[in-house]
Amino acid sequence: MNASNQQFSEKFIGIALLALAGPFVWVLHFAVVYGVQHIACAALGNRAGFWVEASIIVITVAALLALVLLIAKPDILQRLDSDRIRQATTKEFFSETMRLLALLSFFGVLWSGLALFFLPACGSIT
Repeated sequence: MNASNQQFSEKFIGIALLALAGPFVWVLHFAVVYGVQHIACAALGNRAGFWVEASIIVITVAALLALVLLIAKPDILQRLDSDRIRQATTKEFFSETMRLLALLSFFGVLWSGLALFFLPACGSIT
């Protein structure tokens, strides 16, 4: 089978995975926020409150900025297809999919970042 006749090439799969960049940012934010909180609170106890809150704010702002970039510039995917392998409608589909998933991820990051203002930084679970 000829490489140009393959239905799913490596480049196409890469573009499809890049369309999931928003959810990857969301998952990374979630893991880092709760990882930092757990490690800092376990190591320093209740004294870690300020540092946990400051790091969560910085991590959340960084994730939100990355997601805003994905929402504002969805044509980033179209520039990656320099071989012009896919049709314009397919590239537009992936761009809009990336934009919508990044928007959903934006609200997910915002939701988990806002928990900082409602819950104690190193509250006891028991």
